Amino acid sequence: MAPKALYINGTCMARGQLNSQCTANEQCGGGEGMICNRGQCECLAGFHPLVDPVTHPLRNPSQTCTRDCESEALSRDTTCLKPVALQGHCFIQKQCPINSGCYRGRCQCKCGFKQEKQRCVELPPSPTTTRQPSVIVPGTVIVPGGDFLSLIGNFFGRTGARNAIGR
Repeated sequence: MAPKALYINGTCMARGQLNSQCTANEQCGGGEGMICNRGQCECLAGFHPLVDPVTHPLRNPSQTCTRDCESEALSRDTTCLKPVALQGHCFIQKQCPINSGCYRGRCQCKCGFKQEKQRCVELPPSPTTTRQPSVIVPGTVIVPGGDFLSLIGNFFGRTGARNAIGR
């Protein structure tokens, strides 16, 4: 008996997958998207085998069927979903524009991107050097572009600083 057996009409039956043997429709993918036809699970009309780059229905019998959708729609199990604009309501990642994702039910830009109109554009790289914070000495005025000696001069008063440094 399959690890995920079904109890149908008082009998335990193996759960069927695409192309597996069956005797009841309920065995085939839970009756969603597949039907038991002449003793074998196959896709219903309006559905096709779900194939991804990693698996193949003939080599991997655990495949399921997905709904055939219009060219601009996306299939999710037995439902067809339309693409969504940024900030629109979404259910799956594939509905959202490039460089965005479905976060908490809305299409939003991914990290490292920001929204500009209806697109997500890459943020510029952050600068690799940061400016050192200014030293603030109470009671002094700091002149932009001043050096350390000017700071000392402001602190001691111009004449005292000159005397302290020998000028």
